[in-house]
Amino acid sequence: MKYLSHYKYLVFTERLNLTEDGVLPLKVKLNIPGSNLHNGRFMFWLFLAIMLISVFFNFAVISACFYRRFNSPMLLYIALASIADTFWGIVGVSSFFNSTIASRLDITFKECLVQMFCLYFSLFQQFFTTWMMYVDRHWAIFWPYSYVALVANKGGAAKFATIVWAIGLLLSISFVAAATQLVFCNTTVVIPDFICAFFPLAKSSCGNSYLPSTYTITLLFLVIGLTGFTVMYSTWCIVRKCRKSTEDANVKALHTCFTQLFVSVIHFLNYLVMIMFKRFVRHQTFGAIVDLMGITTPALINPLIFGFRVHEIRPRLTMKLVFLKSQFSSD
Repeated sequence: MKYLSHYKYLVFTERLNLTEDGVLPLKVKLNIPGSNLHNGRFMFWLFLAIMLISVFFNFAVISACFYRRFNSPMLLYIALASIADTFWGIVGVSSFFNSTIASRLDITFKECLVQMFCLYFSLFQQFFTTWMMYVDRHWAIFWPYSYVALVANKGGAAKFATIVWAIGLLLSISFVAAATQLVFCNTTVVIPDFICAFFPLAKSSCGNSYLPSTYTITLLFLVIGLTGFTVMYSTWCIVRKCRKSTEDANVKALHTCFTQLFVSVIHFLNYLVMIMFKRFVRHQTFGAIVDLMGITTPALINPLIFGFRVHEIRPRLTMKLVFLKSQFSSD
């Protein structure tokens, strides 16, 4: 009995020293097994070049929308989509630079939470902006009078976008709050990745991970599912309505619908590939390359889709491409 009481006392003091019950860890160690600094430098400069070109393209798209003074709600949503894609790419590439080139493998838990917030904020805004585009186009085609009264006039599109982005902001904050509810058994947490995301952090915890993990994964599936359902349902309805019509307005609506569909396919395929490699391919270095490809792909491809298919943006983007080509030719 005496030894049992002594054992319980040791277990209690060990838990107190390691977790301090409610005190969050002090440091987070980012680690990519099998990677080295030389490969990290090559990957960084490669994806940095891709990201710089992407920023250039997205700036051209945003400036074209601004030049038109957002005279249609769709131009506002395209500009917001470019901002979200660019922010998503910058967060990923800068985090990779921080953990490989700068060799800051140990960061504070607060820095980890900031990374997590930026990651999920840009992710949610990508999906929500896509959702807004489809809701806007569906509303304009099937209920044009109420659309003109509530959205096209009186700044309705800006109010709609503000509300939706505020929801994305609150959901991102809730992910950070969920991470603070995890229980850790050491003052330093090891994450086998180059960026702080919720699920690798939850795997490194030693308690109270069920409810926060259930909440976050349910929320992600709801956001992705809502966007996916809206994309498929709206596309089906618009194609069904416009396929037998030759009116210019319907042809334009169908053209816009497929432009949005191309962007949506890029987003969903991008995240599907990243999830599949995370789930079934256990090679961490190759997984990091796939992550970087997934991070930079939307920012590179989407402005080209918008630029070449939206006539309000095409002249501005073409001018930027000619300028970029002339710079490379002169070199």
